[in-house]
Amino acid sequence: MVNDAARVRRNRLFLACGAAAGVSSGFNAPLAGVFFALEVVQKNLLAIDIPAPAEVGDASSSESVYYELQQESLSSEASSITPIITSSVVSALVVRLLLKDELALRLLEYEIPTPLRELPIYLLLGAMSGLTAVTFSQVAKLAKAGFDGEIGPQPVREAIEATPEYVKPVIGGLTCGVVGYFFPNILFFGYETLNGLLSNNLITTDVAFTLLVAKIFATAVSAASGLVGGILAPSLFMGGMVGVSFHNILVNTLDVSTFDFTTQTFGTAFQIADLPAYTMVGAASCLSAVFRAPLTGSLLAFELTKNYDVLVPLLASAGVGTLVCDLVESRIDQAKPR
Repeated sequence: MVNDAARVRRNRLFLACGAAAGVSSGFNAPLAGVFFALEVVQKNLLAIDIPAPAEVGDASSSESVYYELQQESLSSEASSITPIITSSVVSALVVRLLLKDELALRLLEYEIPTPLRELPIYLLLGAMSGLTAVTFSQVAKLAKAGFDGEIGPQPVREAIEATPEYVKPVIGGLTCGVVGYFFPNILFFGYETLNGLLSNNLITTDVAFTLLVAKIFATAVSAASGLVGGILAPSLFMGGMVGVSFHNILVNTLDVSTFDFTTQTFGTAFQIADLPAYTMVGAASCLSAVFRAPLTGSLLAFELTKNYDVLVPLLASAGVGTLVCDLVESRIDQAKPR
């Protein structure tokens, strides 16, 4: 029993170390990698039952005896947190050594002239990101129910139930391929679309909204059909589209000059930040809401920008996004028939 429990704890720690290293190397963000392990991985390491040795139970009983392994905090002991930090840091160093500056996301320098005056606007962006996360979550659940044959007309349900499990990823792949053919910008060949926004390349609001809808649909179908793809990078893309749409609407609503981003109403006392700022804050907020990990999303964006001014808007927007997502999804769950 003790050996089995120790083995499970060790495997859980390896899982957390691998997750931290993956985020750290993918985005050159060792701090975000550590917090991803603590915020996201840890809460999914639920209590499990481990079969106890025969001598622990009653030999005359036919029922199996189990030992419950409680959920443990990865940060409660140095023996747990130290390997996670080490894995994240070493991973980032290796990537910097091998790839130099060739990282997934490439962010140009930008300014946030009036971060405190813009704070209410970033809070609203966080709320929009939270609603986007809710939409994605509900679409993903709907897609999963569809691939499980739980919804739809009876003939469709019967056809889905009769479909072998290994065929479902093929269906999902074909569906995503068709969507990607018409909307190639949602495909992650080097993060070109998101990097373009981070380089201050403007796209129209209708294009951004269309890409957002296409990405939500393709990611939901991919996950529901059993394809291996993940939702971390897609959540960044979704948030980026929300950010650019929000920025475009904001600029048009306030009649802001596209050159100096200075409002006619407030003069130079209030300036709208550049497009990369709203793209990054939106991406971080949506990631935070999807994973319920506001510190991970905020630190990821902060490490990419190396800009202290963006930290307050990031934390505020990510926190609001996570809160809105929690509140709305709890209401949706309560409204469902038992």
